[in-house]
Amino acid sequence: RLLDDVRDFARRLAPPEHPYKHNDLHLRPATDDDYARIDRNWMSQGKGTLEEFMAQEPINAHAHLLAMLFGASETVPVAEGRLVIGQWQSIILVDFDGPRDRTVGVQLVGRRM
Repeated sequence: RLLDDVRDFARRLAPPEHPYKHNDLHLRPATDDDYARIDRNWMSQGKGTLEEFMAQEPINAHAHLLAMLFGASETVPVAEGRLVIGQWQSIILVDFDGPRDRTVGVQLVGRRM
């Protein structure tokens, strides 16, 4: 039920159907720098034309806004090989811009005792 509440809360914060300027794909590229970035990361790598780039670009402004609010990383203490979290706490991964295949990185910092 908590996951349903998180989903509903996120939809209220940044409704996917809202008319965000980021989703106005017909206005891209807006600057020479935008065009250069698309050229460097798409066209120059043989992935296709500017039109093909625009066709595959998702309508995802809400996902960017939610990621800024929720954050993209978490720090959790580990002691004696176990996560140090409360009895009723858990860790969830929320993908606002999916579903799609993702790679999740985990970095442990410290020393073995």
